[in-house]
Amino acid sequence: MNKSLWGLLAVLLLSMSANAQEVSFRLKGLKGELKDNTRIYLDQLPPIEAEQLPRFRKDIQQAVITSLQALGYYEPDIEITADKNKPERVLVRVKPGEPVRIRTLNIALNGEASTDPQFELLLSQLALQENQVFQHDVYEKTKASLLSLGLSRGYFDAQYSLHQVLVHPEDKAADVNLLFDSGPRYRFGELVLDSDRPVARILDPLIDIKPGDPYLASKLSGLSRSLSTTGYFRRVEIQPNVAEADEEHRIPLYVTLRAKANNEVEVGVGFSTDEGPRFSSSWDKPWINSLGHSLQTNLKISEPKQDITVVYKIPRGNPLNHYYTVQGGYQMLDQDDTQSDRVVASVHRFDKDPDGWTRDVFFRSEFESYTQGKQEDESFLLIPGVSYSRTRVKGGLDAYWGDSQVGILELSEPWWGSDTRFVRLFGRTKWLRTVTEGQRVIARAEQGAVWVDDISDLPPSLRFFTGGDMTVRGFSYQSITPVDENGDRLGAKYATALSLEYDYKIAEKWRLATFVDTGTATNDYREDWKVGSGVGVRWQTPVGPVRIDLAFGVSEEEVPMRIHFTLGPEL
Repeated sequence: MNKSLWGLLAVLLLSMSANAQEVSFRLKGLKGELKDNTRIYLDQLPPIEAEQLPRFRKDIQQAVITSLQALGYYEPDIEITADKNKPERVLVRVKPGEPVRIRTLNIALNGEASTDPQFELLLSQLALQENQVFQHDVYEKTKASLLSLGLSRGYFDAQYSLHQVLVHPEDKAADVNLLFDSGPRYRFGELVLDSDRPVARILDPLIDIKPGDPYLASKLSGLSRSLSTTGYFRRVEIQPNVAEADEEHRIPLYVTLRAKANNEVEVGVGFSTDEGPRFSSSWDKPWINSLGHSLQTNLKISEPKQDITVVYKIPRGNPLNHYYTVQGGYQMLDQDDTQSDRVVASVHRFDKDPDGWTRDVFFRSEFESYTQGKQEDESFLLIPGVSYSRTRVKGGLDAYWGDSQVGILELSEPWWGSDTRFVRLFGRTKWLRTVTEGQRVIARAEQGAVWVDDISDLPPSLRFFTGGDMTVRGFSYQSITPVDENGDRLGAKYATALSLEYDYKIAEKWRLATFVDTGTATNDYREDWKVGSGVGVRWQTPVGPVRIDLAFGVSEEEVPMRIHFTLGPEL
């Protein structure tokens, strides 16, 4: 063959390749789940050119049949035609027919699972039921759920001695037979510990597993989570070894613990419109001795406020739920009309109950030298008190449900050495709820009150102010408060703040928000409340949501405008 013929052949081949077009399918006669599933199966076919349609007709037909059988339709009527003018457009017309329904459902349990109430509960809640359309995925999920429950409850020899589906398309019926043989239930055996520190005082109160107890995977995950949450360990591994089970089916548990470093240092930076740029640093000693004592030091620096705190923690029993702390700190504040130097020392007893409430009974001593407006004074106080708090969150950093509450009672009396007599109460609650997918509502309310002869007898740290990022947006930080004849802020006996916010998700990590806040700080509630309103944007980051709000003080004659910027969890 000469060169000219080779060239002509190449041109013809290129022309044919250029003119070839892949077919696209148009489905008719199917809706909803049937249409979606058939589309998935058709999309999995290899590329088909228009002239290849006759050769692939059976493949197309089989894809449709398989997709419908998965959802219980076994006798569809399928018609495949190409457009005469545009053969690359293929119409697939389907009549699914009547579905196959489950005529008989026989699920039997053999072995110890037959008397296990959790299996009885699972069987009562199965999606696979008689007279329902037989769907393969529901059938497979049913099989998997029995095996999964078996593994989580220690039936490590579990298997199906029979798993059978008999489909009778002509009768529109399916007969399902499952025989689950669980075998014996394994039990917890000896706990074998491998640790680089003496951990008995920490580990023993956390363990609710005894040799001979029936195996439960949830107990192992709970123990692992508790050990990790204590903050003592950088590595926690709990491994049941089924291969070493004894003749009574008891499984040894291998627990590996590796302590954190003797010293841990963290640094961070942040920003808020209330305080501006800020720097933080912490130095931790997670493990001081075999009793589980630990030490944490925190330093926070911003332009208006600098403080350092030291916390010494002493477990008593369960280190997560019951412990003492001895705390000390120094704070220097120079913000607006407040200048303060404050030294604090306190002892706390923490107890957490099964419902998540944490009670803190404390005794605090504090000395504060301050200037508030034109008042210059010093204060020494001995303050016993108690606080209750709880935070519940679902969804992690991008929460879709949650709430938090805190309540604090403090009091002081001159007869035990304080300069001032007072009773102080503060409470706050915050709720986050998802209304519909992508739409959230966040509500907040807080109330503070202090009963004292004269507000000037209290240091600024115990008076009430409001306004700012976390209370009434549209107003500067702690700007809502009674003022003297010179306009200097004084602080108040009472404070109230309310907020309602609506968030709407516009993209994977972005939300738009609108809100209204109101509140006051007052000595008699005779003043008009301040109201702020605005819009904002929320950006979800790996360290929590970034919130930027444009807020207006709509209660004022000359409406102020402020941009508020915060970073951190919603609750």
